[in-house]
Amino acid sequence: MDHLMTHDKTTFRDLMTRVALAQSSSLNLFTNRDAELEQRAMLLKRLAFTIFSSEVDQYQKYLPDIQERLVESLRLPQVPTLHAQVFLFFRVLLLRVSPQHLTSLWPTMITELVQVFLLMEQELTADEDISRTSGPTVAGLETTYTGGNGFSTSYNSQRWLNLYLSACKLLDLALALPSESLPQFQMYRWAFIPEASDDSGLEVRRQGTHQREFKPYVVRLAKLLRKRAKKNPEEDCSGRALTWEPGHLLLTLYTIRSMEQLLPFFNVLSQVFNCKVTSRAAGHSGSPVLYPNKDIKMETQKVFWSKARQEIEEVVEKDFLEGVIKT
Repeated sequence: MDHLMTHDKTTFRDLMTRVALAQSSSLNLFTNRDAELEQRAMLLKRLAFTIFSSEVDQYQKYLPDIQERLVESLRLPQVPTLHAQVFLFFRVLLLRVSPQHLTSLWPTMITELVQVFLLMEQELTADEDISRTSGPTVAGLETTYTGGNGFSTSYNSQRWLNLYLSACKLLDLALALPSESLPQFQMYRWAFIPEASDDSGLEVRRQGTHQREFKPYVVRLAKLLRKRAKKNPEEDCSGRALTWEPGHLLLTLYTIRSMEQLLPFFNVLSQVFNCKVTSRAAGHSGSPVLYPNKDIKMETQKVFWSKARQEIEEVVEKDFLEGVIKT
């Protein structure tokens, strides 16, 4: 793939043009909307794989056009299949573009990540409200909302579950890579994971009023997922513990059948960055040490991260084999 794109200068431009044309053309009334959106998602996936197959910064000069394509895709509402491919594209860019070139893209990545986590929280909260008023819920039952545009959306359908997983994988990658590789993300991480000095939203009294401090998204989602898992014992994944290791991804699933399968992921992130052991090891930053022992030579650290990065890329590569890998 890289050989073709490198030696045929027009091939990559043609692919970019196809993505642009697919996005600029309005949906045809006489064609299937789902089919057309699937085609757009597939073109984005091909573009992402092309960049993933390249060298670092090989397509850096095309980054403004690529960013425009991604933003245009995100403008389409209620299209989880397309948005899931955008999150896969974000992960590819983190691995194939130097951090200084991604500065303008981080606000978009963080905003979309927050939107998906809020959507997950909305569904879990709505399920909790429904069960409180109408009794126990049936496992796997889709929760349906009707938005202001009149469209009804089942946020528990497989397409939305794929989007939730794809968003979680972006957070997983951002936490697995060394902090100097993602300096911009360090300014936002407090919104997603608790730090060692974080009280995780303990209630405090100020001037005679109760105020609740901000709870990171993983803490909020872990709490809601634990509640849901108790109501649906057959879907309970809380017993499946994950172990966080520097430079390793937590999520190696390629599809999920329910949000409860993400509970171990949220559980470990809500604890590992906020424990006393972590605090002592981390010093002032409040984050786990992302490197081997400091006494180890710099060369050894380079070998460690080179191997870790190779393993990460092998996991990301398999995400392009959707429908081939059996889960």
